[in-house]
Amino acid sequence: MTTIEERVAALEARVTALEGGASEPRDAGEESGVLMYGGHARFGDHRWSWEMARPPGWLVEQPPGPLAAVLAAAGHPARLHLLQLLVRGPLAVSDLQAELSPASQGQLYHHLKTLGSAGLVEQPERGVYRVPPRAVFPVLALIAAATDVVHPR
Repeated sequence: MTTIEERVAALEARVTALEGGASEPRDAGEESGVLMYGGHARFGDHRWSWEMARPPGWLVEQPPGPLAAVLAAAGHPARLHLLQLLVRGPLAVSDLQAELSPASQGQLYHHLKTLGSAGLVEQPERGVYRVPPRAVFPVLALIAAATDVVHPR
């Protein structure tokens, strides 16, 4: 018979595998500390609450490939602008096109595909895009971190 702790650990491992996420944070030995971000956001009818805490040692041990793909996708000025628009809520392609003019529709779809491949946007219905709810605060945190580098206090 298994203990409750063993069953919980097995369930956590299954959830992690299903979500395709990295392994759970672990004790980083002598390193200590925690990086935290989160908060509450409301854009129109959309509301989010988020709190994330990660050990710094665990963060710097993550495989750089998938992380670089997210940063590269967000790192283009037009794609970052799209994220700034879409983090507020879903928008139709026509609205996005109006915001990004004079970019062509082909360029817009190219940027949306790149963001989608990185998990930063999704298409909940035909012709409409949004930042997935699970990515709203990470996108806001990326923007906040870049702002803090450009405009340090």
